[in-house]
Amino acid sequence: MSLTAAVLLNRLTTRAKIRHMRALMALCELRGIGRAAQALGITQPAMSQLLVELEKLLDTRLFLRHSKGVDPTPAALDLLPIASRIVAATEEGAERIASHHRREGGMVRVGSSVAATGALLDAALPAFGAAHPNILTQVQTVIGQALDNAFSGDEFDVVCCREREVIPDGWEFKVLVPDELIVAAGTTHPLARAETVTIEALSRATWVQHTAVSLARGQFDELRIQHGWDELKLVHVTSRIPVISWSMLKTGELLSLVPRSVVMPWLSIGLLKELDAGLGLQLPPIGYLWRPDRVGPAVSRFFAALDACATELTEEKTP
Repeated sequence: MSLTAAVLLNRLTTRAKIRHMRALMALCELRGIGRAAQALGITQPAMSQLLVELEKLLDTRLFLRHSKGVDPTPAALDLLPIASRIVAATEEGAERIASHHRREGGMVRVGSSVAATGALLDAALPAFGAAHPNILTQVQTVIGQALDNAFSGDEFDVVCCREREVIPDGWEFKVLVPDELIVAAGTTHPLARAETVTIEALSRATWVQHTAVSLARGQFDELRIQHGWDELKLVHVTSRIPVISWSMLKTGELLSLVPRSVVMPWLSIGLLKELDAGLGLQLPPIGYLWRPDRVGPAVSRFFAALDACATELTEEKTP
């Protein structure tokens, strides 16, 4: 009697497992039982057993063995896209359930720009961690294209950054703190002792250059043109890593036009000095983006911590 589709369906639904599908996929890709076993983190005998079980279930030869490995038969290649869909659907289901548990449980996944890290997280995270020791908070820096990509998947519950010109679909933005470009210096820099700093004094200083695509670089180039700083002395060490800015400025020999948010941790403890140059170069405010339909208790508590931090920072600046 020929094997019918109904019989095969009954066998697959009652006896086949996800690991059989994953084994099929690995063998089709790697063409070797040993290599496929290594990829799945199992032993070679276990991989061989999975193949035997699947071929017995289907009553079909799926791979041709030879001295260099295995080659998939037409039956295996026909089954491959189906196996891929089964595994993908299973992974999606697992991610959806995990996402549900994260929202209802004690986990917060945070993406943060450099500016938001300095302006908000540096002050908010220590208190939040102490107040909620059972909440796992995962923080990842997102810069440039990584920031743009942060809104396209389900990687983050909240993204701390500047206000964007276009808010991604399904997300909302809350403004927390203002920001502006300032002239920062080490505490031993000669200009750090002055109450106010003139444009002429700035023109004689040595400056740290910035990456070409940064907000600071564009404004700095405009200042050079506006004030005719054609012979300005520059140190060409560019980086998006805040500690590099600190490393350059702490020598007391250099100045930097930098967002206040980026150097806020060092300004707040007196390791850097903000010069009163009267430039008035405002930047888009800093806050956080979130999806209202995906907020659980842990994320709500994190928002409250950010809001409280912003309120405290605002009160400190209010005379």
